Amino acid sequence: MRFGRWVGRLAVGLVLSGLVFMATAMAFSVLPANAANGPAEPRGQAPREQASRGDEAPRSGQSLHYTDHAAPAATRRVISLYVDRDFSDAERERIALAVRQWNVALNGFIQFRLGLLAPNPQPQLLAQIRRSGGWVLARIDSRHPVARQAEVRQAMAMTIGSSAGGGIVYVISDRFGLSDLNGVVLHELGHVLGAGHDDSASGHLMASVYKAGNGHCIDQGAVAMVANAQRLPLSRLNWCVGPGLQANAR
Repeated sequence: MRFGRWVGRLAVGLVLSGLVFMATAMAFSVLPANAANGPAEPRGQAPREQASRGDEAPRSGQSLHYTDHAAPAATRRVISLYVDRDFSDAERERIALAVRQWNVALNGFIQFRLGLLAPNPQPQLLAQIRRSGGWVLARIDSRHPVARQAEVRQAMAMTIGSSAGGGIVYVISDRFGLSDLNGVVLHELGHVLGAGHDDSASGHLMASVYKAGNGHCIDQGAVAMVANAQRLPLSRLNWCVGPGLQANAR
């Protein structure tokens, strides 16, 4: 499907909340394919995108894992995330992993719930999703008008919307490979939740430039920014710990 016909309507009244990984071409690195630098699987009791709870064991040899703090008795807020049908099954699996990881981090205070966007959605439906606080994850390429804007020509994705409302995440799919999709979506969902860019710590998910090691899981600094934006208790949220990650609570 193509999003060009309704991008103008959706963008009206929305705030540009993040252009992910803006830099020269030389600053882009592909994440290594080994387990130590791949996406960390959530571990421990964690809300899922379908509102269930259960264990997600780390991959074999995976030294990164998530903390397991006490969760509230019931989910306090649900954010609907509608995924464009142009994503392949393999891409949807990467997206679902990113959603599960954020649900682990948010620990029941906020929960993303995945759904498929209707085929050929009309502007009225997209406006309704935004008004209800929902988000759309759209797959575009470099030929799309959004991707051709001067400030986005070297970006991998961009997020337009408000953490208090809804909006859209554009994934510019031909600018990176499948192995990086999990990290790109993790970063953009951080923007959805109100986090900005931060280059103060090594291994930081919300760094403005994509580097190997920055996108495999949700570090404490990213969770702290979300906790501040959403007024959540940091001590009861979860974050990834392990080699290469620096505690960066604020």
